[in-house]
Amino acid sequence: MAVPFHHEAVRSILLVKLRAIGDAVLTLPSLQALRQDFPQARITVLAPPASLGVYQDDPRCDELLAYDRGALRGLGAQAAFFASLRRRRPDLAVCLHASFRTALIGWMSGATWRSIRNHSGPDWFCNLPASEAKVPKSIIQRDFDALRALGLNPRDEGPRMAIPAAALVEAGKRWKAWRLKGSVVLLFPGAGKPEKRWPLEKFLALALALRRAKTGVLLLTAPGEPGLETQAKAVGAHWGSVSDLKVLGALCRLSGAVIGNDSGPRHIAAASGARTLTLFGPETLREWHPYAKEDGHWALQTDKGRVEDIPVGTVLASAALWMKQGAGRKPGRGRPR
Repeated sequence: MAVPFHHEAVRSILLVKLRAIGDAVLTLPSLQALRQDFPQARITVLAPPASLGVYQDDPRCDELLAYDRGALRGLGAQAAFFASLRRRRPDLAVCLHASFRTALIGWMSGATWRSIRNHSGPDWFCNLPASEAKVPKSIIQRDFDALRALGLNPRDEGPRMAIPAAALVEAGKRWKAWRLKGSVVLLFPGAGKPEKRWPLEKFLALALALRRAKTGVLLLTAPGEPGLETQAKAVGAHWGSVSDLKVLGALCRLSGAVIGNDSGPRHIAAASGARTLTLFGPETLREWHPYAKEDGHWALQTDKGRVEDIPVGTVLASAALWMKQGAGRKPGRGRPR
């Protein structure tokens, strides 16, 4: 049931997004809008442990809480978790891309007002209903629907991730240790799902072609992914593994140019100011590519949505035009939209 919303009464906000890293990056415009419209409110972000690094050291939020589903097995653990939320006394719970579990958290937090938006089902436990139709749109605009229910009018769609000075220093040390010089393109061969991964042999062929064109190449993987040191050396490239999301963002900013699969790291790159060339599998660009081509964010996808069908030659030709567009632009100046 809808209830009257009193903007001036909001002192504490719980922002919930129980999704992966890329989804977390795409909540940053919503976080920005909440901070602008509620400058004095305390904002607590609840996200899975792997996604919390997106919000680390971000002045737009005051507290980070990890939602570790594996640690909440059993009624006792769940009761303690909900009790900890209630002790924070949120006035407003904003649940983005909400499943039933997310909606339940919003309700059990004890928040007076709950803006809960589920684009694939009912907006459970919501008492600030959105008026927008649930039609295909970018994930950022989906999240904005929950903010429009509060009377907000968010317009800035550009996710910008806070990169602390310590992360920039660490990235500089790694850059030096890898002996990277001149123009360097970062390649992200990983992705969360097999159907979103361009074959590794194609990434290596691309790396070899870039090196022959006198462009530096750094292949970056996440912890737990296979090491690529031998393969990288064979094509004249470098390889590294990064776990800290802010250091990853700082490396993207130093490079200014990232080519990779549709994955969390490519969203981090865009939010850190780097230009991106993304290889898409089955996901729709309308939803998952909310970036402008004129800002340096290009995407490639076949008609059938099979990332493995994208030819190396197509990527190389697009990369040549993409890099030409960015020639002379300082790293970190790309602004996602």
